[in-house]
Amino acid sequence: MNDAEFNLLLENATRRKLTAGEEARLHAHLASDPSAKAVWEEEMALSQLLHRLPDAPLATNFAAQVLEAVEREERRHRRTPRIFRRLGLRRPAQQFAAACLLLVVVALSCWQYRTVRRQRMALALANVAHSVETVSQVASLPPVEMWNDYEFISRLRQTRPEADEKLLKVLKELAMK
Repeated sequence: MNDAEFNLLLENATRRKLTAGEEARLHAHLASDPSAKAVWEEEMALSQLLHRLPDAPLATNFAAQVLEAVEREERRHRRTPRIFRRLGLRRPAQQFAAACLLLVVVALSCWQYRTVRRQRMALALANVAHSVETVSQVASLPPVEMWNDYEFISRLRQTRPEADEKLLKVLKELAMK
């Protein structure tokens, strides 16, 4: 007989009377192992002392105390937010890991958003540069000599409109001839 079987017989003997087969196996084991006999006698003496003790009276509000203890235990476990309980994140280490993961996802999302925004801006600038290049090829700038006469041209705007009308009449007459 091994120790597990011996411990099982000890437990059964403290709760009920052993069957004939169990008693035969027990006596065979006690005869072969003297240290087990000392353990057996000690356990049986302790069990008899415990059976002689009177039953402790229960409090009148025993059921209420038990229910209150159960509610306290439930409240203690409810302290984690509902979202964490639903996700199975009851332990602080799990909550910390989830927060770190969320932080990494947010950081990557921001980085991706900025990258896309920069690419769009670069594409828009490339389009503008292409448009400017196209316009510069189509319409060339006036010659430098014209800019030398800028003061004279700016004074022309300051003339009266009647003078321009007279000039237009003369030009029309010349064009008709």
